[in-house]
Amino acid sequence: MNVILLPGSGCTPTMECNYYSWLAKTLVDRGICADVRVTVPGMPDPYVCRRAKWIPHCEEVLKCDANSVVVGHSSGAVCALRLAERNVLRGIVLVAGYDDDLGDENERASGYFGPDPFDYEKMKANCTKGIDAVIGLRDSLVPAEVQRALAAKLDARETLCERRDHFFTPPAEE
Repeated sequence: MNVILLPGSGCTPTMECNYYSWLAKTLVDRGICADVRVTVPGMPDPYVCRRAKWIPHCEEVLKCDANSVVVGHSSGAVCALRLAERNVLRGIVLVAGYDDDLGDENERASGYFGPDPFDYEKMKANCTKGIDAVIGLRDSLVPAEVQRALAAKLDARETLCERRDHFFTPPAEE
């Protein structure tokens, strides 16, 4: 198994942002996974996170495959959704995930929200070990109800985090 970490918008250099470095180290230290893949110093187009750049990068550079668990945070979670439509994966973990542009111009420019609708059934079928959603109930950027609605569409296992905002800081005790 390998784990691919997809950061949120503006998270560059990736390993200096949010909880990403902590998570990569924790996965290895706990023996969960020895192969954690992340683009260093950062993803291409880190501020708009364009679908046309991120999807090929994940497939060709990070080599997501049937042994991959893709952990996507915020914009990275939206990318994980689109990856799961196109690829058989071990699973996806959506941290502060959403499937709506949230009225944000930058999100609309990313290309994830159209013109084609999300294919939730394809995502579920392609994630052989299932889908998880980690939901911050105090999220100031992605409302918890949006995160929970997405989890319901995907029949995802939910982890509700009562004290968490947008998962900006480690450790993620969840």
